[in-house]
Amino acid sequence: MKKIMKKITIYFWVLLGFLSCENYLHKLPLNNPSDQTFLSSETEMKMALVGCYSGLNLKFHNLTFFLPFDYASDIGYDRNTGELQQLGQGASDALNPLVLLYWTRLYSSISKCNYLIQNMEKGKQNVSETVYNGIKAEARFLRALYYSYLTELYGDIPLITEVLTLETSQQPRNSKKEVVDFIIKELTDIESVLSIENNPISGHATKGAALAIKARTALYNERWNDAISSSSEIMKMEGSQYILEDDYPKLFKYEGQTSKEIIFSVQYLKGVVTNNPYGQFASRLGLGVSGKVPAYQLADSWECIDGLPIDKSPLYNPKDPFKNRDPRLGYTIAVPGSEFLGFQFETHGDSLKCWSYLTNQLVNNLEATHAYATFTGLLMRKYANIEDRLDANNCDLNSILIRYAEILLIYAEAKIKAGQIDESVLEAINKIRQRPSVNMPKITTTDPTELLHAVYRERKYEFSGEGLRLFDIRRLKIAEVVMNQPLLGRMKKSYPSKAPRIDEFGTAFYDDIPIATQGESADFKMRLVDRRIFNKDKDYLWPIPYIERQTNPTLTQNPGWE
Repeated sequence: MKKIMKKITIYFWVLLGFLSCENYLHKLPLNNPSDQTFLSSETEMKMALVGCYSGLNLKFHNLTFFLPFDYASDIGYDRNTGELQQLGQGASDALNPLVLLYWTRLYSSISKCNYLIQNMEKGKQNVSETVYNGIKAEARFLRALYYSYLTELYGDIPLITEVLTLETSQQPRNSKKEVVDFIIKELTDIESVLSIENNPISGHATKGAALAIKARTALYNERWNDAISSSSEIMKMEGSQYILEDDYPKLFKYEGQTSKEIIFSVQYLKGVVTNNPYGQFASRLGLGVSGKVPAYQLADSWECIDGLPIDKSPLYNPKDPFKNRDPRLGYTIAVPGSEFLGFQFETHGDSLKCWSYLTNQLVNNLEATHAYATFTGLLMRKYANIEDRLDANNCDLNSILIRYAEILLIYAEAKIKAGQIDESVLEAINKIRQRPSVNMPKITTTDPTELLHAVYRERKYEFSGEGLRLFDIRRLKIAEVVMNQPLLGRMKKSYPSKAPRIDEFGTAFYDDIPIATQGESADFKMRLVDRRIFNKDKDYLWPIPYIERQTNPTLTQNPGWE
């Protein structure tokens, strides 16, 4: 049934390839819809709507567009030399191709939404009111979603809600506040029109999805009451439409795509519209390229099972650093000594052989000897599933854009910020920590500062590898600290003799732990993988792409990017 539903949705995506091109009228026979008649029927409206959804298929290195963001943050590294690595290093400029890609593709998707919203009136009499309002609401949802990413990446941006003409094409930037006001109003207006039914594999926007994106946008922009009210509405649907999945790692596997924890996800279908998280995240032994890897600092972030950070817990053993740790560490990251994709994962320099569970024999250990094996000694486990091993370029594992756990943490953070600490705040946090597959100690403090830091750490533990970290370090204004640290990998033949210092945000600092200099052996020192520079005066925003300012002189540049 899942495959059928996905096929229907993605079939329309394919059809839109003919309808979304600027010159599509030249490619179709004369008896096909013209610009004057198109959108006069329900079928045509639905085809155009699928075109609006196709913007979700924006990918970079064949990853769904939001997943790469983590690898330009403090928790990940992109081994591929290029535009994403440059953004992480603080070595980018307004000519960066990735900066241009996101700007143009997101605005292109908004343009499709605007066209449908503005022109569907011509066919209103041929469509039931329910269908008409539903299609329009989904297009407005997508437009708001695309704007939510644009404004968080670039700040002030042009707010375009109509089809542009040659005369109106050069639009100036609107303030971020204006854009956020628009997003929240749009999502408020449509939430009652969208379906309340949560079907994670339908690919369609729902009431819960609109509330969720409104809650996230409100949180990111310190609209605490909006964040509380929107998240509360979703929480009222817990049990009927939304749950917290008991089996945490299941969420990132094929069998978890129907989980009611998922509020909205990007859909894929093998052989039609696919992605390739396996190729980027899998080990060399698993036929992947280990292109995007977790920083070692991330592995040291998770608490011990007593709820204490590793520099405070008596359960932490430097010689066996991944023992007695929050289970989400092992669910998120492939750590040395664990089984990963059918092989014993070990990056120790003397581990020339490792065990293959696929053949039940020892094989050459590429993770210890291959020049392009994981640079940090770790790999990302989320979205890397052995089912894709032999057909990595044809994955159809959906990518989760937002899930119920995030709603609970949005609610908790907004309530704390609004000075409304009560039992519901602790309950929201602890539901996540105490799901059966995690079972970490409850948070009990009611001190506002301590409780906020607990939420920030929880977001890091819960969502690493899901594309949220870049936005968190920006909005919390900690990027200037965490990004100005060397990005580290494990010692090749050992582990540090003591724990690093862990701050209140869950960030690891290796003040008294030896780090190899460039070109120095990292056998018994932390490996220096990357040096980054974060300029607080400019790097909290991406630059407006150079070519966009050349073609539209009304666009001003973000501070520091001239």
